[in-house]
Amino acid sequence: MLQEYEFNSPVLKKIWVDLYQKNPYLFPFSSYEYNQQVYAYKKFKLKNYLQKDHFLVYCENGTPLVLLPLTVKKDDIFLFGDDISGCDNLDLVYDKDVGYDSFTKMFQELSLRFPQKILRFYKINERSLLYQYICENQKWLEKQFRLEVAEDRVCVKVLFPKDYETYFSALSRNCKSNLKKAYNKAAKTDADMNLQVVKGPVSDGQLLSEMMHVYAHRESERKNRSLDYPCYVKNRYFSVLSWAAQHMQSQYTFCLFLHHTLAAFMSGFETNFGEIVFPRVAMNSQFSKYAPGKLMISESVKWLQRNTDINGLDLSRGDERYKYEMGGVNHMNYRFFLNF
Repeated sequence: MLQEYEFNSPVLKKIWVDLYQKNPYLFPFSSYEYNQQVYAYKKFKLKNYLQKDHFLVYCENGTPLVLLPLTVKKDDIFLFGDDISGCDNLDLVYDKDVGYDSFTKMFQELSLRFPQKILRFYKINERSLLYQYICENQKWLEKQFRLEVAEDRVCVKVLFPKDYETYFSALSRNCKSNLKKAYNKAAKTDADMNLQVVKGPVSDGQLLSEMMHVYAHRESERKNRSLDYPCYVKNRYFSVLSWAAQHMQSQYTFCLFLHHTLAAFMSGFETNFGEIVFPRVAMNSQFSKYAPGKLMISESVKWLQRNTDINGLDLSRGDERYKYEMGGVNHMNYRFFLNF
């Protein structure tokens, strides 16, 4: 049975936190903490007043099994936060042991609640239990709801073992050679290379501003923009990712400094499955001769091996070559549509 709650309901918060906690299928963008920032951000966007948010919980025998944070726009249904910049992976929030039969019953009841509407889910990662359910029940879903499934985007992650030498040895000969050259160049030019790590909420406003200046300039270079400032203001002060970075305990930021200047950074959130997902990764182009992206990943791997049990850096969307050279492997996001 589906039950609806207000976002600020203490009952909803408890259900959300309990379902998300220790769930190995979900990304941090599905956490209650992240969606608190999405909820606050949506109040500033006028177009959001033309849509309706629904926070539904599917229960069986009084036990919450699936939480459905949804937004209805005219004849379409989306996952809550889908239209908010920053979410690289979206999903329903469910019990880690939920059965496929429960998903089937949930979709049947949802179709009765929203007849004649199209459920449009984007950014569903291949590790998602929901995606696995869709794959295994594709024929029934096609017959019942005219299911459409397609690839959404390629993401790249770097997985690494417990010790650095094993990780380094597994890199290609060319990458090992280039990485050594990058380290040698930093040493020869007395670049004073330094990795700064922030675990937990970012409280240093100046550091966040430096990061967003680098990010905005990189975006301007990619999109041939003449001005960085509008992008900087948006991402520094009016971004769910920036707000989340300043509030979430699962936040991780790695900043590589060369010549006392920010040369590269990656900022994201720890998952429940031993990785960190980084929706923001950017390099300062004035330090391109040092291959700062590679140095940052290398130094971050060393730091994590020494200080944590984390074994993966999910560099999210974008298939830049340096990600693969540092051991990156693809994982896919998918989209699917159901016609109710």
